[in-house]
Amino acid sequence: MRSFLKIVFGSCLGSILAILFLFIIILTIGLISSSGKNSIQKNAVLLLDFDGLLPEKTNNVSQSSQFNFSPQSAIGSYDLVKLIKKAATDDKISQIVIKSESSSMGFVTMRHLADALDSLRETTDKTVYAFGDFFTQSGYILASEADSIFLNPQGRVDLRGFGVMQSFSKDFLEKLGIKMNVFYAGEYKSAAEAYYRNDMSEKAKTQTREYLNSLHQSFVDIICENRGLEKSEVNQGINNYSYSYGETALESGIVDGLLQWFQFEDRLRKNMGLESGTPINYISIKDYRKKTSLLDDKKIENDKIAVIYAEGEIHYNNEDNGLISEKLYHEVFDEVRSNDDIKAVVVRINSPGGSSFTSETILQELNQIKAEGKPVIASFGNYAASGGYYIACQADEILAEPNTLTGSIGAFSVFPDASKMFEDKLGVHFDTVKTSKFASAFVPAMGMTQAEKDFIDHSNKRIYQTFISHVAKGRNMEYEDVEKVAQGRIWTGPKAVELNLVDRIGNLDEAIAVAAQKAGLESYSTKEYPSIQTPPWAEFIEGLSGGNVSLLSELKDNPLSAEIITLKKRLKFYTENKTPLVLLPIKVSY
Repeated sequence: MRSFLKIVFGSCLGSILAILFLFIIILTIGLISSSGKNSIQKNAVLLLDFDGLLPEKTNNVSQSSQFNFSPQSAIGSYDLVKLIKKAATDDKISQIVIKSESSSMGFVTMRHLADALDSLRETTDKTVYAFGDFFTQSGYILASEADSIFLNPQGRVDLRGFGVMQSFSKDFLEKLGIKMNVFYAGEYKSAAEAYYRNDMSEKAKTQTREYLNSLHQSFVDIICENRGLEKSEVNQGINNYSYSYGETALESGIVDGLLQWFQFEDRLRKNMGLESGTPINYISIKDYRKKTSLLDDKKIENDKIAVIYAEGEIHYNNEDNGLISEKLYHEVFDEVRSNDDIKAVVVRINSPGGSSFTSETILQELNQIKAEGKPVIASFGNYAASGGYYIACQADEILAEPNTLTGSIGAFSVFPDASKMFEDKLGVHFDTVKTSKFASAFVPAMGMTQAEKDFIDHSNKRIYQTFISHVAKGRNMEYEDVEKVAQGRIWTGPKAVELNLVDRIGNLDEAIAVAAQKAGLESYSTKEYPSIQTPPWAEFIEGLSGGNVSLLSELKDNPLSAEIITLKKRLKFYTENKTPLVLLPIKVSY
C-alpha cells in the first residue's frame, strides 16, 4: 500500500511540475512578446502590406484546418484604418511605404483603406510612397493614394477590368454517375447553375454584368481622381491592357518612376536625410499594432453601443471564426440583451448568405433585442445578400456602402442523385423495405422519387415566401412589390436605396451615429462582438513556423486539385443543410 501511494504521489507530482513548467514557458513568452510595447524607434518607416487575410474584425478567420498547427492571425480592416490614422500623428513614424501588390479584399473594404490613406496624405506632412514589382488592380488602387508610385522596371500594372469566371461541373458529375437535382425559387437565383448547366444563364449574365459595370466605373473614378487622368484615357488603357509594361505605365502617368528596390531605398534615405547605405528602420503594420495602442483617448462611457460583426457564410451548427452561426451568435445576443449598459446595436454584415434556418434564427434574435427597447441598425459591407440581407431586413434602419452587393432574395436546394454511379460504375445495388412513403427518402444512393422532389420544391417556395414576407414587414412594403424586386436578383447599394431595400448610403461610423441618435445618446462607447479568443501560445507557434505550416499550401499551385477540393466543399455545404439555402450566386475578387 505504501509503495502504491508513492507511485501515485510521484505521478501527481510529475504532472504538477510539468504543468508548472508549461505555465512558466507561457508566462515567459507573454513577457517577451509584451516587452516590445512602446519601443518604436524614431525615424521609423511604416511598411503597409495588405496582402493575405483581411477580415473586418481582427482575427475573425477560420482556424478549422486540421493540417494547420498555427492559428491564423489577421488584422481586421477597421483596426488597419485606426492604425493608419494613428501613424498620421505618431512623431516616431517619419515616412509611409505602401508595398501591397496583390490584395484579396472586397471593393468596400478597399475603399475604406483607400479613404484612410487619402486622409493620412492630406492631414500630415509625412510622405507616402508606393512601391511594387507588380500591381494587381486592388493593390494599385491602394498605391494610387500615395504621393508617388514606383514600379520595378521589369514589372507591370495589371489593370484589365473586372470579370467573373465560373466553373461548371455538370458533365464532370455525370461522368461519375451523379446527377444534381437543383430546386430554386427566384428567376435570378443562379447559385447552383454550376451543377445543372455548362454555362451561365442569360439572367445570371445580365445581373452580373450590371454589377461589374458599376464596379468598373467606381474603379476608374478613383484612379482618375488620384492620378489626375482622363476617364477616356484610363478606360482605353484598361481595354487595351496598355499598362502591362513599365514604360507604358510611366508614359501614361499610371506610375511616377521605374526603380529597382535598392534604388527606391536610396531615394527614401535621401528624403529622410540619411547617408547612403544607412539601414532603414522599417516597421511592419503587424509590429506597429503590437507596439501601439488602438484605444481611443476619449473617456470610456457607461452607455454603450454594441457593434456585432457578422461576416462570412451563414452555417448551421458551426462555431468556427469567420462564419455566422446560430450557435456562436446566440451567446452574443444573450450578452447584449442582458447587459443594461448596451443601449443600441449595430450589426455590421459582410456575408453572401447561407443557411435559411440560421438566417431565420438570427433575424428573430435581433427582433427580440428590438422588442426589449434597444434599437437595431444594420450596416452593410462588401456583401449583404441573400441570407446576409435576410438577417437585416427588419432592422430599424439599414445603411449600405456605395459598392455593397445586396438583395438576392431567393432560395435554392441541391440534392445529389448518385444511384447511377453506384449501379453502373461500381456495381452496387440498393433495395429497401419501408412502412411509409418517406421512410427511406432523401438518400443519394437511391435516387429521388417525384414525391421527394415535390417536397424539396415546396420547401424552397415556402422559404422564399417567408423571406419576402419578412422583407415586406421590415421595409413597410406590399408583398407584391417586394416580389418584383426579389427573384434572387442582386443590387448595388444605391439601387437598393432606390428600391427601398435600404434606407441610405453610409459607412459603419454613420450607422453607429444613427444608433446613438435613435437611442438618445449624446456620449457613448462602442463594444465589439464576437469576442475572438486567441490562444496564448499562438504567437509563439506562429513565430516558429513563419506563420504558415499548412500541409495543403502546395494545392494553390495545382488548379485541378484546388477545383476538386472546392467542389467537394461546396457540395458538402449544400447537402448538409437541413433547410434550403439563401446564398449569393457570385463572389468577386479584386
